[in-house]
Order: sequence, then C-alpha cells, then structure tokens
Amino acid sequence: MKVTPNVQLHYSLGVLYEKTDRLKAAIKEMEHVLKLDPQNADAMNFIGYSYADRGIMLQEAEELIKKALSLKPGNGYMLDSLGWVYFRQEKITEAIKYLKEAIAVLPDDPTITEHLGDAYVKSGRHEEARETYEKVLKLNPNNQAVREKIEKLPLP
Repeated sequence: MKVTPNVQLHYSLGVLYEKTDRLKAAIKEMEHVLKLDPQNADAMNFIGYSYADRGIMLQEAEELIKKALSLKPGNGYMLDSLGWVYFRQEKITEAIKYLKEAIAVLPDDPTITEHLGDAYVKSGRHEEARETYEKVLKLNPNNQAVREKIEKLPLP
C-alpha cells in the first residue's frame, strides 16, 4: 500500500514549531512541504515572512514571497510579507506601497496595520504613523507595544 504524504500535517507541524520559537525545525517542515508540493504558495510565504520578521536572508525571503504572490495574486498576507521584506531592506517606499495593498485586502488585521505604522515612522511620516497605530488599537485595544510606539512619536 502506497502512503500519500500529508502536506497539511507538515505545514501544521511547521506552524507549531514556529509558535514555539523553533525556527529551524519550522523551516525544515516548510521545505518538506515544498518538496511534496513545489507550488505551495503558503509554505513559500511562511518561510519568506519568517525570515523577514527576523531580518535574515532577506533576498531569499523576497524571492519566495514574490513567487508565492505569482501563484496567489492579491493575497493580503503575502502582500504584507513582501511589504515587510522591503521594510527590513530599508526600501520604505516599496514597503508602504505593499502594506497599503495588504490593508486594502485585509483592513481588520492589526499586525498588517502595525507594519504600515512602522513603515510610516521609518519614513518620517509621524502623523500618518499615529493615525495608523490608533487604528491598531481600535482593532486590538490591549496592544501595549503599539501604545508605547505612539508615546515615542514626536508630538504634532
């Protein structure tokens, strides 16, 4: 009897490893997913975002996320991932462009909204950052990290 590989099982295991701060094991599982399913855009995005979020392997992250987006055009999470890669690469204009596109698709996602606020801060657009961070607090009132970001902004 031939055993069919379970892509979803490996994907879920990768997510679990990432949530328990075991990045190497998470990436290994996602790479296994890609061996089983080379067109798995979610695994590509997972790896790319994981790298971007840690500020590592940014060129590879960008390539993976762009490929994922070519497979799932307009995906809000993948647009956010690409924006976050550009943020980490200090390409702030591009970051803002993709983060705005992501918010247009997923307007109620506090993480994506916070990413846009961070990009506005980096570009010196403090009033837009403040407004964006305020939106994050409406979506997630208990976000103390964003409250602290607002407090650090220069007064208008």
